Amino acid sequence: MPDAPIAYILKRFPRFSETFILNELLAHEAAGSKTHVYSLLAPPDEPRHARLAELKAEVVILKAHGKGPDGVPASGDEALFSGKTPQEIGALLRKASAVADDARARGITHFHAHFGSDTTTVACLAARAIGGTYSFTAHAKDIYHTYVTPEADAEMRRAKLREAAFVATVSDYNARHLSGLCPEARVTRLYNGIDLAAFTPVGAALQKPGHLIAVGRLVAKKGFDVLLDACAELKARNVPFALSLVGSGPMEETLRAQRAALGLEDLVSMDGPLPQEALIDKMGTAQAAVLPCVVTESGDRDGLPTVLLEAMGRSLPVVTTTVSGGPEIVRDGLTGRLCAPGDATSLANALEDILVLPERARLMGQAGRRRAEDLFDLKVNASRLRRLIRDPARATHEAA
Repeated sequence: MPDAPIAYILKRFPRFSETFILNELLAHEAAGSKTHVYSLLAPPDEPRHARLAELKAEVVILKAHGKGPDGVPASGDEALFSGKTPQEIGALLRKASAVADDARARGITHFHAHFGSDTTTVACLAARAIGGTYSFTAHAKDIYHTYVTPEADAEMRRAKLREAAFVATVSDYNARHLSGLCPEARVTRLYNGIDLAAFTPVGAALQKPGHLIAVGRLVAKKGFDVLLDACAELKARNVPFALSLVGSGPMEETLRAQRAALGLEDLVSMDGPLPQEALIDKMGTAQAAVLPCVVTESGDRDGLPTVLLEAMGRSLPVVTTTVSGGPEIVRDGLTGRLCAPGDATSLANALEDILVLPERARLMGQAGRRRAEDLFDLKVNASRLRRLIRDPARATHEAA
């Protein structure tokens, strides 16, 4: 009998900013596994990556599944639904019921969710309904952001951690946090992977001297406001540079205004979101990549920014901060530079170090490519995840 599909539960699929999920699914299929996706919500109206056309998985967009009553948590499940209204609880219960019904028909007995949020709640409920198991990959906002209160959020996260067959997370930093939160949970560090065949080393002849690239959603935790302040310092020091800021998000107008106030409009382009294929090309002209992550007031922060791994695949030196998984990506002075979060002067110093010593920067980029090959190979890391999904008990003894 063939293996059941690898079943993912996601909030919205596809989503332009979550290329790592698409790439992971494609890696499973390339290895011969069948995949199936349950999406809690309809995908946003936004551009699509070209590789989405390669995905064979059927995507089921879940509705609230009928007109049942509003939700009442089962005894002992109050923590699982922390902060939810009866209407929200009811919608999650009905969606979990729809997943369970569909999964029975497909022979699915295990669900894997990305993010320890509503997706994992539905995975947990659906697994209970069919007598199966679930797991999830924890990233960043889902484990650090304050949604209700720190205490209530911690209880909600413990409820999901305790019941999961295993929990993968994208950095050792996260793994320590989750194990401290719930010592009995089966937590394993599993880095995001990148397609090393797509993100190939940059040819020096194509690089534009002084060209920096920064990629990400325009949200507070990316630290792009700090980056603009650092660019103003570079301008004041007469360090030649040009920055391409790639992405969109709620801070776009604020950042545009800051760029204008700092007199950086000729030096910093705001290029909007790019599909992965165009991003690969743009990285090919850059001398370095930068993402100055910070911790927000709510506790939100990046986990392990995929774009930095992609830049390393392209043999670019990367500049980031010591937040979360940053030190696991960058070996300071060897594959790029680390600096203090929220410190524009420290960031400007790190960028200047890259820009004025291009030969050293080139050697950093080559070392970064080797590090990407060792740690962030999509084929290898997706294979590890498949082994855990097929045999969750491995999580108790398999190191990622």
